[in-house]
Amino acid sequence: MELFADRLLEEISRKGAPICVGIDPILEMFPESLVSRFRRGGKCDAEASVDAVFEFTTRVLKVVAQHVPIVKFQSAYFEQFMYEGVEAYYSLVQEASELGLLVIGDVKRGDIGSTVSAYSAGHLADAPGDEFSDVVTPDAITVNPMLGLDTIQPFVDTARTFQKGLFVLVRTSNPGSAKLQDVKLEDGRTWSEMLADELRPITEAPGLVGVNDYSSIGAVVGATQPHTMKSIRERLPRSIFLLPGYGAQGATADMTRAAFVDGKGALISASRSILYAHREKKYASFADNWERCVEQAVLDMKQDVIQTLGL
Repeated sequence: MELFADRLLEEISRKGAPICVGIDPILEMFPESLVSRFRRGGKCDAEASVDAVFEFTTRVLKVVAQHVPIVKFQSAYFEQFMYEGVEAYYSLVQEASELGLLVIGDVKRGDIGSTVSAYSAGHLADAPGDEFSDVVTPDAITVNPMLGLDTIQPFVDTARTFQKGLFVLVRTSNPGSAKLQDVKLEDGRTWSEMLADELRPITEAPGLVGVNDYSSIGAVVGATQPHTMKSIRERLPRSIFLLPGYGAQGATADMTRAAFVDGKGALISASRSILYAHREKKYASFADNWERCVEQAVLDMKQDVIQTLGL
C-alpha cells in the first residue's frame, strides 16, 4: 500500500484541484426540506437528529465525490450525539471510502503516554478483531502537539505502520490564535515557527516520506494566516499543509499562495460555504435543490483555486 502522502497527491492530480470539503453537520443549518422529515412533535430528538445528519452527510458525499480528492469529518458534530453519533461517524467514514474519497478525521487529539496510544488505535489503526472487521478508520487525522512533540510519537508510529497520515496543528485559523501562536521567543522566532522547526525531523523520519518527496506527517496552517505561511513552508518543506478557513472564515485562494511549491504541497479546505450553499444569495436560483447548490459551490471553489494559483 502506498504512503498516505503519495495517495493524496495522486488523488489531487486525478480530481484536478487541491481542495477538501469539511463535513461539519449542523442541524440548524440543514435544508428545511430535509430536516422537516425527521421532526417528531415539532422537533428532532437525538435519534432523529442522527438520522438527519446521516442522510444529509451521505447525500453530500455522493455529490462531492466526483469533484474533490478528500473530505474532512469534524468528529465533534457526531460525538455530541453520544454512542449513536460515534457509530454514524465511523459508518460515514466507510461510506466516503467506498465512494473513492480519502478521509481526514478532524479529531485534534493530544495527550500523554498510553492515552495517546489508545487514541491512535481508535482513530488511525485498522480495527481490531473480527467483531470490528467492517469498521474503516480515516486515512489521516489531526493531532494537537501542545503537550510536547513526544506525545505525538504514538500517532506517528501508528501512521507509519498502517500507511496513514497526520496533520499536526502548527498555526490555526481562529482569531484568538495569534495571542499564543505568534508570540515571539528570545531568538526572534514565533512559537509556531519554533514548533515547525521541532516538527521537521519527525516529518523526515524513515518510512514517512513518499516517492513524491512529501511526508505523511503534514501540518495544519490556517488559510487566514498568510503572514506566517511562507516562513512555516520554509521550515516544513516536506509537509503537506491542510489549510482550513476558505470561504466562511474569510480566507481566499490568493491567501494560500505561499503554502504551495510548484502547485503542490497543500490542501485548501472549506466547510460551511460548501455544505450550506443553499443559504447563500448567489445560489438562489438553485434554492429548491440544495444538492445542486453544494455541487455548484464546489465547482466554484475548484475553479477559483485553479485560476488563482495557476494550477
